[in-house]
Amino acid sequence: MAIFHMSFSNISAGKGRSAIASAAYRSGEKLFDDKEGRRYFYARSVMPESFILTPKNAPELASDREQLWNEVEKKDRKSNSRYAKEFNVALPVELSESEQKELLTKYVQENFVDEGMVADVAIHRDHPDNPHAHVMLTNRPFNPDGTWGQKTKTEYILDSHGNKTKTPAGNVRNRKIWLVDWDKKEKINQWRHNWAVSVNQVLEQKNIPDRISEKSFIEEGIDDTPTQHEGINSKRHERKEFNQQVKNYRKSKAGYKNNQEKVINRGHLDSLT
Repeated sequence: MAIFHMSFSNISAGKGRSAIASAAYRSGEKLFDDKEGRRYFYARSVMPESFILTPKNAPELASDREQLWNEVEKKDRKSNSRYAKEFNVALPVELSESEQKELLTKYVQENFVDEGMVADVAIHRDHPDNPHAHVMLTNRPFNPDGTWGQKTKTEYILDSHGNKTKTPAGNVRNRKIWLVDWDKKEKINQWRHNWAVSVNQVLEQKNIPDRISEKSFIEEGIDDTPTQHEGINSKRHERKEFNQQVKNYRKSKAGYKNNQEKVINRGHLDSLT
């Protein structure tokens, strides 16, 4: 059964994470970290299917995984720099591997790459029942000449005469202006909605009755307990056990409702008799 699972997170220096290590883990490739002077490699029993999609203004280096993420870390050197945004998404098991890749590629191209991001995609098929993808996205746009652009700019707060204002401590007042909207909650909600729409369109085209939604059961007005995405991490078995409990609950709930209907129908029959 098709399920909706899409989670976003940031890969940042502030959390002690490395863009090179993250890309190596997701792609299964050996990548050298110029800053640390070491090579990252994580052996996998099933090699991921990985590829990079680049926007029109991106330089050639953006198509090389090792060079790309080394350049990102060189550009963002602050202790709290965010190197990349990542999302993890479950792929519909009703589709073939080639159909899953085609669906994902089209979605990533239209929603992220056409907006100016480089997308480093890794499809994992370690478990047949859990095909999913990890997509690392650059946070910084490119200028028309292919150089790295700015994520933010500083805007000074001026008085009515156009002069800079200062705080009581003597500091010049200013505010940070974001030049892209990639971190806004509304944007992430839109990306989640677009994924559900993309999947449902493909399922409908193939006459598959299943549909997915980015909305919670509460938002959809459904009085039920949702299952959890199992994944392959340490919590997988706990989530699998939880999902089985949910399924058993739903089964007993349906049986109880069915018995209620039988009692009501039997009462109607007796009154008519």
